[in-house]
Amino acid sequence: ICGPADGIRLFNALKGRMVRPRLTIYVCQEAQQAREQQHQKHENGDSVNSSFYVYHAIYLEELTAIEMTEKIAQLFNISPRQIHQIYKQGPTGIHVLVSDEMIQNFQDESCFVLDTLKAEGSDSYHIILK
Repeated sequence: ICGPADGIRLFNALKGRMVRPRLTIYVCQEAQQAREQQHQKHENGDSVNSSFYVYHAIYLEELTAIEMTEKIAQLFNISPRQIHQIYKQGPTGIHVLVSDEMIQNFQDESCFVLDTLKAEGSDSYHIILK
């Protein structure tokens, strides 16, 4: 279809550049951070007031709730089926169900603290983005 020079240029154009994700969000596991701070308090015998949080980047290409569920499940090392719902904490502390449309309206490089609640009567979890 094309000569060797054009073929090399086409290959480099397709493979040479990284595709930038459409949305990057940063998440931190609240329960894990609280446990680590509690452990430090017991070890040192005094209260540690540091707010050092480790955030993980989640890169979304499709901007769907299913994709976000899969990425969060991967972060927690659980099956995506174990995440029952994902909520975003809204005004006055209400929990708003995360939808595709909500994800499409997230600002790039937003930061969230993840809180997990065990769903009643099953081995699944509710994730709350704070």
